[in-house]
Parts: sequence; structure tokens; C-alpha cells
Amino acid sequence: MLPLLLPLCIFKASTKLIMASIKYHLKTGTTKIYITISNGRNSWRIRKSVNRSINYRKNWNNKKQEVKITDEEPFAKSINTYLSNHKTQLLKGVHKIESKDENYKATKSEYVDIIDGLGGSLFVEKSMKKFSFTEYLKEFIDLAKAGKVYKPKSKIEYSLDTIKGYRTLLSKIEEFEREKYKLNQSNINAEFQSDFIDFFQDVGLKNSYIDKLLDCFKSFVENYLIASKNLDFPKYNIKQWINLDFDDSLSTYLSIEELTKLTYLDLSDKDEKWNIIRDVYCFNAFTCGMRVKDLMRLKEHNIVTKLVDGEKKHYLTFRQGKTGKPVKAPIPKIGMEILKKYDGKLPHLSSDVESNEILKKLGKMCGFTDYLDPIVDKKNNILVKKRKYELITNHTARRSFCTNTYNQGVDILQIMAISGHSSPNVLLGYIGVTLDEYADKMLDTKYFKAVDNITQDYKMKAV
Repeated sequence: MLPLLLPLCIFKASTKLIMASIKYHLKTGTTKIYITISNGRNSWRIRKSVNRSINYRKNWNNKKQEVKITDEEPFAKSINTYLSNHKTQLLKGVHKIESKDENYKATKSEYVDIIDGLGGSLFVEKSMKKFSFTEYLKEFIDLAKAGKVYKPKSKIEYSLDTIKGYRTLLSKIEEFEREKYKLNQSNINAEFQSDFIDFFQDVGLKNSYIDKLLDCFKSFVENYLIASKNLDFPKYNIKQWINLDFDDSLSTYLSIEELTKLTYLDLSDKDEKWNIIRDVYCFNAFTCGMRVKDLMRLKEHNIVTKLVDGEKKHYLTFRQGKTGKPVKAPIPKIGMEILKKYDGKLPHLSSDVESNEILKKLGKMCGFTDYLDPIVDKKNNILVKKRKYELITNHTARRSFCTNTYNQGVDILQIMAISGHSSPNVLLGYIGVTLDEYADKMLDTKYFKAVDNITQDYKMKAV
């Protein structure tokens, strides 16, 4: 680490010297670290924050211009390293400007530009390359257990329940990174939130649970990675994140009969948008129940035709965005009826949010007004009570396909090959079927009945 003792900083460049007084210090009355640069000859001064802070003013070494190494300052070493790099890059920036002309001296505004540009410096880029979300989260959990980090804007330690919540977040992020992609400082954005929601909705987690995970995630990013570790997340904008609807925790699907009613609902008094949204939803629910993102990416070439026993059959082919696995699903006649309305092409779904609102209105027009079993608390107080049409979204087309095919006796492996679920347990949890119920369904199969009758058939033949 380079020394920070620079009451008069001298940086040799060619045959000349850059003379500037540089000092790192705490802003008066705060624990925020600032840099002050002054040029006595030109009589200008700059005072700016370096986006770092410590816990207690008493732990700042004013002579060495660094943080004292103490248990009260768990990030002292990383802050001191940052300050050393900050100074080095500042001087390099000045040298680059002044080396073009031996008689030129950097101006106040040029110093300001250099300091402001340090956020995108090589040091920050290196830290981004080394970034590991899970390692930082493990570090935070260890510090919280040891009582070395506190709740935001307080000196209150994290409770055991809160720490447990962060442990749960850690396991979920590890699961997400195994199946989806690694988090870095550039991809923690609104698209990540959407992927996170889709991923865990797909494995059967309720929206209320996912929302708690995301709250925990946001708190960790903002209060630890940004506020304490001073890391930069250029695309992190919480205003772009969507609010999850807790009502979807009830979850629902449309039966084949309900989907048929919706398919043939008279929409002659509605504009084309309503017809497109209805038709895309029903096509998806009848054909393969693809994820919304895959649905919105479909093109004309995704629909193919081939001869089967001399008869022309149609298929939907695409590669899943989540898993990268190819899918080929036969298109039923009712699906082809929908496509014929659009010259054999599936119309484009432009907005998931807008279409979800129209789907609810369509469900109400169909008379899907029965109340679902409400969500209640431990004292049986009703927390959420909704009618069926209020829960219809593009995502329920996926749940409808998976549930209806299962109820109609389609082999679970065939369903998984089309839906993309990673295991039978995940699929069964997604459609709300327990392993006991799945085992009981085996009793009605031709195989089980044939095997179950072996002894009786054998005895009858023996007689």
C-alpha cells in the first residue's frame, strides 16, 4: 500500500514536478471521508467526497490519513486500500494531462474531472471482475453473527431471525446462479429481478415468499454492498423494479372447459388488441405453456409442418431462454384455428403488463367470478381473498397447460420435456400436486391394474 502522507504531494513526471497539497480527512462532524486538494500558487481548493465512510470518528488516523485497524472498523483494510488506489490514480491522471506540455499545469476543473472519473477507473473495473455476490453475502452473514455490522442508520445488531433470512437468500442465490447465470455488478438490474421472479415462480414459490427474498436482496445491496463496501452497480435502479402482486400467491389455472369458453368469447365489440391478447393466451395454454419471455420472442419460423402417416401435422419449435433446451410441441386443432385467424402466424404480444390487465377483464366477461380459498393467518383471519378472474395473467397459461395435461393423464416426463421443469418434484409442486397424490394416481394406470391382477389371473388359469 502506498503511503498517504501527502501534506505536499510530489509526483515526478519527466523533468518537472506536480506540486499540490493533497489530504484525505473526515468531513467535519461526520464519518465521511473527503479529499482536499489545494494549489497555493494559484490559490484554488477542491474538497470532494471519496464515497467512503467509517463507523466512528475516533478511528480515523489524521496523521497517516487512513482508518485505524480495529474491530470497530471491519472494513478498515479495504478502505485504506481504496484510498491508496484513489491517490495513485489521481496522480496518474494529472501526469497524463501535464506530460503533453512541459510547461502546462493541470487546472482546478481538470482535477475535478479526474476525481469524478475515478468511479470508472481501472481499480473499480478490477473490483468488478473479482466480484462474487455470494462471497460478499457470506462475509456479511459472518459479520452479522459476530455483531460487527448494524442495521441501517442505527447501532442495533441484526436479530437471529434476520440473519436466518439472509442465509435463506444465500441458498436461493446459489440455486439461481447454478441454474441461470452468475451475478455481477453490471447485471443486477430490472431484468435480473424479472428472471429471479420467473425462476422461482417456476419452481412453485409463492409471490409473497419471492417478495421477501427480493426485499432482503435489496437491503443487502443498498446497505452493505453500496453503503459499506462502496461498490458500484451501474444498472441498479430500484424504480424500474416491478411490485409483485401478493394475490398471485393464491395461484390458479383455467380448465379445458374454461379455456374453450374464453377462446370462443365474442369480442366483436372490442378492438383488435383484446382479440390478440386472448388468442395468444389460449394458444399458449392449449399448446405448451411456455414462459412469457419465450412467448414474446416467437417468430414465424417457430411453427413447422411435417407429414405423419400421410397427414400434415403442425408443431411449435423453440429454444427455452431459461434452460437453452429445445422444445417441440404438437399444435392441437384448436391452436391451428387460432393461427388461421392470423394467416398461420402467432401475433406478437407487445406488453406483458397491459395484457395481464385485459386478461382479468376477459375472465370477468367469461364469468370466472368464483372466490378461491382465501389465504388466512394462524388465527384464521383472512389475509387475501380474490375471485378467479382477478388472478388471471399470462403466467397462468403455463400453469393451465401443466395442470390440464397432468389431469388428463399425460406422462409427467412428457410434460417436463415441453414445460422445461427440472424435476418431477418441481413440476408437481408447481401445479400443486403432492407426492402422495401422484402415487395415488398410479393406482389408476393400466400398468398398475395389470400388475395388481397377476395373482388373480394366475389362480383362475390354474383352476
